[in-house]
Amino acid sequence: LATAIASAATVGGAITFARLGRSPDGMLPAVLAVCGVGFGVMFLAGNAPLLVAGAVINCVGTGMLLPALLTGAMSRLAFEDRGRGTGLWTAAFFAGEFVCPLVLLAVESAVGSLAGAVGVLGLAAALVAAGLLAARRRTLAAQPRALPKPLA
Repeated sequence: LATAIASAATVGGAITFARLGRSPDGMLPAVLAVCGVGFGVMFLAGNAPLLVAGAVINCVGTGMLLPALLTGAMSRLAFEDRGRGTGLWTAAFFAGEFVCPLVLLAVESAVGSLAGAVGVLGLAAALVAAGLLAARRRTLAAQPRALPKPLA
C-alpha cells in the first residue's frame, strides 16, 4: 500500500508539471529541492507513516523531474532527432534505475545504514539544486537587458 501511495504521488507530480506550463530548466532547482526534502524526511523518519510521507514528497518531486528532464533534453534536439533522442533518454533512465540500488547499497555500506544512504541522496539532490540555481542566476544576470524606452 505504501508503494502504491508513493506511485500515485509520482502521477500527481507529473500532472502538476503539465499544469504549471513553465520552462523545465527554470523548474529543475525547485523540483530537485522537493526530491531532496523527501529524501530528508525519509532519512529522519522514526516510524512508517513518516517514511511514507517522505516517499510521497520525493515522488511528487520525481513525477515533476522526469518530464522536466525529458522536455529539456528534447527541446535541444531537431524535430527529426527527437524519436531517437527519446529512445536514448529512456535507455539512460532505465540504466539509472538499474544502477541506483547498487549505488545505494555501496553508500549504505559506507555510512552504516540504509537511512543514512537515503540521507546522502537527499544531500546530493540539495547540492545539485543549489548548483543549478546558482548557474541559472549567473546565466540570467549575464544576459543583456533591453534599455527602457525614453519618455516622449
